[in-house]
Parts: sequence; structure tokens; C-alpha cells
Amino acid sequence: MVVEHAYITVIAGRETDFEEAFAAAEPVLAGAAGCRETALFRDVERPGGYLLRVTWDRLEDHLEVFPTSAAGQAFAAQVAHFFDGTPEVRHFAADRTTA
Repeated sequence: MVVEHAYITVIAGRETDFEEAFAAAEPVLAGAAGCRETALFRDVERPGGYLLRVTWDRLEDHLEVFPTSAAGQAFAAQVAHFFDGTPEVRHFAADRTTA
């Protein structure tokens, strides 16, 4: 499994709209092939910043399957227009590397 961390910056003044849109779109993301878990966190140091954390079965589920799927297109249509720029995305191994 892999954990996606996407840092999203939302257009100033649209934070509440984004949070509402994400809440409505989250079931689409959560139901996507290979998606195990989702969570959205508000940045407490930078207004308009959010961390989206998604656990996927495989990296390919996120990078290859999801973007072209109906779920991926529906999710993007609901939330991407709130983004101020392209999110910064990183992927991490889901297993812990330290005790």
C-alpha cells in the first residue's frame, strides 16, 4: 500500500466552499478502485492550505487508474476548480519505517 500526501492551496476566500465540496465529493474518492482511506486536514499555519491524505492499494491505482476513471473525473470536477495552482503530491510506503 502507498499513502498519498497532496498539499492543496485553495483560492483565498473559497475555503468554506472547498470544504463543503470536498465533503460532498469524498464518497466518490473513497469508493474509487484501490482507495482504502481518505482524510483532509486544514493547515493551521497557512490559511487556504490543506493536506489530503489518501491510502491506495497500489501507486498505479492513484496515478494510472483513478485519473481516467469516472470516479476520478467526478472528484476533480467537484473540487479542482477551488485549487490555487497545482497540488504538490508525494507518495509514501504505508509500512512504518521506525518503531
